[in-house]
Amino acid sequence: MQHDKKFPVLGMPWLPRVVVEEVLCVCLLAFFAMQGSIPGVAPNQANEMTNTAATGLMKAVGIGSQILVNGAICILACLHLRRLWRFAFAMQWTAVLAMFTICSTLWSQDAIMTARRSAAFALATFFGLYLASRFRIRRQLLLLTSTMVALALVTAVLAIFAPSIGLEASTGHFGNWQGVFTQKNACGRAMVFATAALLSLRGALAVRLGCLSLFLFVLVMSGSRGAWVIEGLVLVCYAALCVLKRFRPSSRSLLLVGSILATVTATVAAWIYFPLVAEIIGRDSTFTGRTAIWQQAWIAILKHPILGYGFAAFWQGMKGESYNVILALRFVVFHAHNGFLEIWLELGAVGLLLFFLSYLRAWSKLWRILCSDEIGNAFWMVFVLILVAVYDLDENTLLPFNGLFWILYVGAIANIEIMAFEQKSQRRNHRMSEVERVPTHAVA
Repeated sequence: MQHDKKFPVLGMPWLPRVVVEEVLCVCLLAFFAMQGSIPGVAPNQANEMTNTAATGLMKAVGIGSQILVNGAICILACLHLRRLWRFAFAMQWTAVLAMFTICSTLWSQDAIMTARRSAAFALATFFGLYLASRFRIRRQLLLLTSTMVALALVTAVLAIFAPSIGLEASTGHFGNWQGVFTQKNACGRAMVFATAALLSLRGALAVRLGCLSLFLFVLVMSGSRGAWVIEGLVLVCYAALCVLKRFRPSSRSLLLVGSILATVTATVAAWIYFPLVAEIIGRDSTFTGRTAIWQQAWIAILKHPILGYGFAAFWQGMKGESYNVILALRFVVFHAHNGFLEIWLELGAVGLLLFFLSYLRAWSKLWRILCSDEIGNAFWMVFVLILVAVYDLDENTLLPFNGLFWILYVGAIANIEIMAFEQKSQRRNHRMSEVERVPTHAVA
């Protein structure tokens, strides 16, 4: 990685290009973490929670900011076109899924919407690959942690000094912190990912403890109980990985199998005692009406099970097939509140299959890394894969075209593929060196 290249920008030819790129990456990560929402100006995605209509200014700023973000990603892609092409293999099924979202324009019930948002989704995919190919894992985590620290601080400022923007306004949740995010659950979710990134990052203990305290404080103030539970899961996983790291690589396979069996057992038990678990985490047995949404979403899926309704094209309010869902539920809903159902709705069984192929391949590659000396660099990828699966059980976090989840997922997949490739190359070089050291008479 070249750190001494200059980037003549803003009249400062001495400024290293990598610094400019890192600042730009932090800005882009912040935009995606806020899901395109600019507090007080363009909080379009928060309309569901605030029941406020979008103004002309909000729409103009929202569209304008998205254009700027897409342009910035295009610039980064052009600067590193050879690098992206060289590491294109690291995208695997995520690239196919991104291409499939664009292809869904052909059968979408809102072709214009699908074309516009699938293009942005594809660019976000390139950004995920750019992060993984441009920066080493530690640098990626530093960029993400820095972004989250800034967002957490601004969230606290807005919640205290601008409560009309920084506090949740929906019924039953007034007073919870949402800050720069679209609503309190998005705030809690961001802090969970921030904690996972911080735990994966090795560095000065005092700085890490300070950042961790900030993230946990904002997480608590968000009032997102689901995020609290998942944060506990992240801490348990971190402890398990630390214990696993202490064992020899040859002994880890057995421990990993035991961990998987324990996870499966816990999942089955949670399913059997679902009402009790829901009560413990402060939810009702319908998960605040989510089960009713899932039932209606399934009915819609059965009408177009193979290809779906097109990327970002199903939820059209009182238009299209979503009208039948709203009519049955008797309240307006903007997504399926389940990431896997959402993929099936928009991209059909084909899209869901492509996602599972990418997910299963990632775990198969990651397994070998966890059983090697590189396990310390794999913590972040483990967290991302687990959080994607857990969060998409009752939220749609993976498919939003301007959301952070997909970028982190693509980046994690690419990191895994690159690490696996490097390990394979090292093993091949080691075998070749061993052959070269064999005496000629021994071969004869």
